[in-house]
Amino acid sequence: MNRGLLRRKINPRQAGLSGLLAFGVLLGGVCQRLSAEDGSPRQPMQAKLEDGAEYRWLNKKVLDSRVLDNMEDISTWSFKGEGDMALSDEYKKDGQHSLRIRSTFSVARVDGGGEWEDLIATRKFPSEDWRKYNRISLWVYADVAGAPALAASLTLHNEGAHILPDQYNEGRNESLLLNNHAWTHLVWEIAPLDRDKVTAIDFAYSLPKMFPDPGDHTTLYIDQLELQTVDPDHVEGWDVAAGKIAFSHSGYTVGASKSAIASDLTAREFSVIDEHTGKVILTRPVEEKTASLGKYQVLDFSELRHPGTYRIRAGSKLTRPFRIGDDAWSDSTWKALNFMYSERCGTVIPGIHGICHQDDYSIHGDKRIVVNGGYHDAGDLTATGNVTGMTYALFSYVDRLQQQQEDPALRNRLTEEAKWGLAWILKTSFGDGYRTTGQLISYWTNGIMGDADDRFGQAVNDPEWNFRVAAVESLAARVLKDSDPELANRSLATAKDDWKYAVEGLKKAAPKPEVYGAQDELERISFGAIASVGLFRATGEQQYADEAMLLGNLILQSQERKLQPWSVPITGYFYTSPERKNLFHRFHIGQEEQPLIALSELCRAFPDNPSWIKWYSAIVLHSQYYQQAVARLDAPYDVLPAGIYSESEVRLLPNSEEWRPLRASDRNSYLEQVHTGLHLGGDYYLRRFPVWFNFRGNSSVLLSETKALSAAAQIRNNLDADDLAQKQAQWLTGRNPFSASIMYGEGYDWTPLYSVRSGQLVGALPVGVETRGNSDAPYWPTQICWTYKEVWTQPVGEWIWLMRDLNGSAVVRGMTDKGNHDPVVVRNSHTGFSKSVTASDGAFRILLPQGNYTVQHGTTHTTLTAISGKTYDLELRHDKALDFTVTTQAEDPGDVTLRVSTRGVGQHRLSIRADNLAFKEAEQQAVNLSTQTSGEVVWHAHIVSADTPWVAVIVPDDKLDGRKEVTGVSH
Repeated sequence: MNRGLLRRKINPRQAGLSGLLAFGVLLGGVCQRLSAEDGSPRQPMQAKLEDGAEYRWLNKKVLDSRVLDNMEDISTWSFKGEGDMALSDEYKKDGQHSLRIRSTFSVARVDGGGEWEDLIATRKFPSEDWRKYNRISLWVYADVAGAPALAASLTLHNEGAHILPDQYNEGRNESLLLNNHAWTHLVWEIAPLDRDKVTAIDFAYSLPKMFPDPGDHTTLYIDQLELQTVDPDHVEGWDVAAGKIAFSHSGYTVGASKSAIASDLTAREFSVIDEHTGKVILTRPVEEKTASLGKYQVLDFSELRHPGTYRIRAGSKLTRPFRIGDDAWSDSTWKALNFMYSERCGTVIPGIHGICHQDDYSIHGDKRIVVNGGYHDAGDLTATGNVTGMTYALFSYVDRLQQQQEDPALRNRLTEEAKWGLAWILKTSFGDGYRTTGQLISYWTNGIMGDADDRFGQAVNDPEWNFRVAAVESLAARVLKDSDPELANRSLATAKDDWKYAVEGLKKAAPKPEVYGAQDELERISFGAIASVGLFRATGEQQYADEAMLLGNLILQSQERKLQPWSVPITGYFYTSPERKNLFHRFHIGQEEQPLIALSELCRAFPDNPSWIKWYSAIVLHSQYYQQAVARLDAPYDVLPAGIYSESEVRLLPNSEEWRPLRASDRNSYLEQVHTGLHLGGDYYLRRFPVWFNFRGNSSVLLSETKALSAAAQIRNNLDADDLAQKQAQWLTGRNPFSASIMYGEGYDWTPLYSVRSGQLVGALPVGVETRGNSDAPYWPTQICWTYKEVWTQPVGEWIWLMRDLNGSAVVRGMTDKGNHDPVVVRNSHTGFSKSVTASDGAFRILLPQGNYTVQHGTTHTTLTAISGKTYDLELRHDKALDFTVTTQAEDPGDVTLRVSTRGVGQHRLSIRADNLAFKEAEQQAVNLSTQTSGEVVWHAHIVSADTPWVAVIVPDDKLDGRKEVTGVSH
């Protein structure tokens, strides 16, 4: 992602395909087209603009105003760029003239001297005090040919107490969408900005390509520049915006907890209303809550479990509609897929671009590979390693749906997009361990190699990258084995080669240098473990298993396992390497899920390995004793904090530009940000948002943490972890202090995003909510700028990967006695909700929301905890079914007793796997049951290490999938 390199870069809004056909990127090549009814590329989704924040901004009541310039006098304006500026009467919004700026060349100056803002018109002011007003308004008419998208920027210059623009992009409002051949009204709320001594405001426009086509021209007309006063948006802090109710705009899955949050309600009760009938479905009291973040009103409607579309009303406040159903996340999933499609490189995307970047290549010796294809990275057009993560997420989701035989339409669409990503991964290998990891580029090229707009770089032989691509290729080989065997075979063969070069390279590679927030050893070994497990599952070959377990052991060595004696006793977090010197966390590209994914894959692939319980307990410690523990500190949102920080990590900040996201780093700023977090003890602090510098925005970090949590919920079958993961997705789609969804086109009050070349794309997730200065509170200003408002493929890939766990019902399959024709009745233990199905030839299948259930078939009884998206196999044959519960009791200090109460028929075996426990009894015990009796198995255990949580898993009849987990700490 090229945030630091793209400072001040602006541009374009979606235009029609007619304007695109004149665009130079359409030269040459063969279009790789998607399937559609007419054989042409499909049109990207369009947002319902009335649901967005910009529509609301433009319709705000203006309380006061002052005309800054009616464009009748040019003397206070200056111009910079390859073009000219003049008053014009050709297009005017009001009065006699507008201000016209015009390009001489209609192309970007990509020689390094003027690539960013090509045309800049500056209105100067005599150090004016604008604090009486909080919004800038102006009108722009665009007359442009040859650009696929149009946007401008505004920059506010203040020379008072706080200089604007500053290093964090306060004072910049970029990627402002322009309509072509029409007037566009632009407004910018400046309430959070210092404006005591305003000296200038810049209007700027950049051009997106180097060489013009016949007929290209760029002319912009500006009119009616005003200051205005409006009721400003709430943009900072933990309190909910005045007059609003924060809720999940996408909705809530049926079995999840459901709540909304407010800060200023006067009503004492609220109602949930059916959108279609208008009937009140539920009325409950508004709960007053005091938390560390402040005082809140919580509207809890968790008991509502009937699928439908609803609104919440509290007094005069009424929310927009939202969905309750196990398909609540489906729309966001389809929109995320639309964003991926819209970001495809190297093919025609109608209204966005034509065949592109055919002169973007990677060099290895005397060889070169054109690296277009895959995906544009972000608001710029950089092609980077995000393609691997996105493609892995897509294939992972396909794998789940394929096994469940669910949702064929979504499965096919995911497969289509996954194959697009895989094609880029396969084509960018030189075959000898050297690969391209992408190429930095920020404009449309002409497709001609050898001229000034080419971009190229050297291929690398990097163990981590080779592990990454091998993981994708091995997963693709398994998923495509039946549907596309030829592609599966090619993918597997390439995976084997990439893995071989990765292992060889890892043996010779130096340890990763410790740079704050950069790639580290834990990340590399985690990718290696995932790739090795993937190849073992695809081939069954022992060499892959051996490497996976070796790397898995290094992951275990990188984890903290002792409860820390802090103000909040936590453990289970990771360090950057087995040396355990520095804490593992990120501030930009989140990778927090990688060690958890690796451990989960090890558990699935090697269920009988002696290390299984170590891998499993590491997952328990991280999810329960770290993530679930610290999320409580952010009640009532329950959003996961960014991580644990220590003062000593300040030494990891480089003093030079060794890594561009740190180019604005400052050691004093680091310490100040750390100290605004929650003091845990010693020099350790918990930050709700990352410690960061000029690269800000929390989507990737939060989504990677959430994927770690949802993966843990899946492997642990833990309902609380699953529910907490749901809340993180809810935060991103409206259950936040701004009551705004940050996914463009999903939910309500989403803002325009920084997308300088491709325009606004439905399903885009920006880099994310930031903080202001060195604070640790959410900040979501109306202005549009990198990095926080910039669209980025990485979090969208993470969203798809998360939805693989959260979206959809649990699928329950099972066997019954063939002669018993009683229905299988499933009942929610908490709500009483029930559902039944009749077995066919002894087999049944049923879809369930999250929850705890009893399952009855005649006299056979069992229980089930179901979480989102997971598949369960239940045994209900009377002589094979076994139901059991586990309770624990602390005995003398350091001792614990585990009691297993059983119910079933016949002889059964119960075995226990435990970490940090030593048992007096055998680890496997038998129980003989009849319909009239229940049995009990007891284990007495000593806690080996008093300062480390213990974890035990009870396994019935050697069926690991039927396990139940208990965990605790010494008292």
